[in-house]
Amino acid sequence: MNSFKHLCKTIQNLTVGCLTLLLLFNLSACQYKNTQKNTSTAPYYNAKFEPPSGRILHGWGQITHGWNTDHPGAKGDKKDYLDYLQVVGENVPAVASFYIHPQREDGQAQLDGFIKRYKTFAKEDTWQMAQIAYDFNPTETLSGKTDKQLEQFFTAIEAVGKPVFMRIGWEFNNLGHFDPIEYREGFKYIVNKMRSMEVTNIATLWHASVPDLNELTGMPILGKHHYMEFYPGDEYVDWWSISQFSIGSFRSKGSIEFYNNAASRNKPVFIGESAPWFTQGLSMKFRNPNSLEESLSWFNAYFSLFEDYPHIKGFNVIIVDWQRWNWIWPQLTGGFNNTRLDLWPDLPRYYNDVLDQPRFIHAGEAKEFFK
Repeated sequence: MNSFKHLCKTIQNLTVGCLTLLLLFNLSACQYKNTQKNTSTAPYYNAKFEPPSGRILHGWGQITHGWNTDHPGAKGDKKDYLDYLQVVGENVPAVASFYIHPQREDGQAQLDGFIKRYKTFAKEDTWQMAQIAYDFNPTETLSGKTDKQLEQFFTAIEAVGKPVFMRIGWEFNNLGHFDPIEYREGFKYIVNKMRSMEVTNIATLWHASVPDLNELTGMPILGKHHYMEFYPGDEYVDWWSISQFSIGSFRSKGSIEFYNNAASRNKPVFIGESAPWFTQGLSMKFRNPNSLEESLSWFNAYFSLFEDYPHIKGFNVIIVDWQRWNWIWPQLTGGFNNTRLDLWPDLPRYYNDVLDQPRFIHAGEAKEFFK
């Protein structure tokens, strides 16, 4: 690409799913100083499945939607998880993440397959909670057309019995994803369906992309609506959630506003998706970190968020070799970089030294808190 204008034009031709991933640009040059550091006592809001004051849920991701239907590209999903367990040892994650697209062409097969596999996965005593990203079509949902799917899903989750974080229509503010009114009403419809069935082992997550990604990247990642236009209301949302992939967006003006707005409404924050991504300058060419020091710079900035904003009380970090996932985003030549912890011999030791800190909650302790 010979010019930034040409790059923008090319990116605008990508699918909406790919636009979600434009935040992968190297934003490290766009860092903001954190001028609103929270030094107050760590809060507790009594939200559904909220850990005690000063504690943070350790989560891992992710099992792709291809796992639900035995897609060839998803064959390594379970191995990613098991490899992560080998690295973290006793620091077994309290949360594992999954994805479902029930209203796609193969949506019913996805839902059936997910339920079957999730029931088996949940029997294994390696984790206690699931974070499930549940996509939905507002028109079909509000018409009642998807009621049977919702009932099937909620019945299965209740039967398994383990705590679940449900990200309803995640990254809702991305360009082309949702109309604000339809999203709000669809979110409320799904929650009301869950409540009418008296399902109590699900916490709802309202999950946004970083609100100022357009300004940070100069790219049309987000739609024209402010993220609060999508808010279904405090009575329907247990946690606020956000995606964080780049150092430069961790403390951007939009991210800080998001964290502070959540606190003003007494809502804990879950970093629902995150991974140490690196690019070759201003491009869609992704690369592995150039050194242990560069990798550590990402993790240091990431984990310091929990000190600066103590109401961020959960995270899912996607530790996988993204090269295996090129089937999901064929528009990206070369695919994404490897975020595994075995890239550098000393990285696992550092990572586990952080997870050894008492503030992090792992699987064994989560079982005691939330059983």
